[in-house]
Amino acid sequence: MSNYIVIDVEFDGPLPGINSMISLGAVAINKNGDELGDFEINLKPLENSHPDPVTMDWFNTEAPEALKYCRQNPFPPGEAMTRFGDWLLSLPSPRIMAAHPAPLDFAWVNWYILKFLRNRLDKYPFHQPFFEHMPAFDIKTYATAVLKKDYADVIRENYPKELHDNSKHTHKAIDDAREYSRLLTMLFKKNNK
Repeated sequence: MSNYIVIDVEFDGPLPGINSMISLGAVAINKNGDELGDFEINLKPLENSHPDPVTMDWFNTEAPEALKYCRQNPFPPGEAMTRFGDWLLSLPSPRIMAAHPAPLDFAWVNWYILKFLRNRLDKYPFHQPFFEHMPAFDIKTYATAVLKKDYADVIRENYPKELHDNSKHTHKAIDDAREYSRLLTMLFKKNNK
């Protein structure tokens, strides 16, 4: 049975490598919705990176508590990713990265894995042994199929309440990873009816 590592990241700008990932949250579930573990870590900015003013203005006005949370106990990026890699390897295989939307979160985790865990990869640039498949399972795309909706019509704010409660979205990476892992579990159950 596949295991899904539902990730969520927070960052100080839109471009991995130029800007920095400041928080990473992950929740591991299997297709039955059983939680296998969770992981969260805050990261120090990359050396020579620059926060994006527009992103930081958004954080300061829309999610100041999340920004404050992201700044607590940060680890150097290399150490943070080593801890993440070690946690992943403690989980059963096969492991599939998942996110909502996957292209955004995957871009960040991919860049950080290739930058900081390159010497632990079985075959660069693929993510084995950490993840068996690339890129990432897109929960939003899966939702469009299960709900029989157009991709543009599936956003956090308009899911049926029995599947997803957007009012709890905090922009804290671990909270949002938990939220999306619950959504994925509900979508699996709905699809299997």
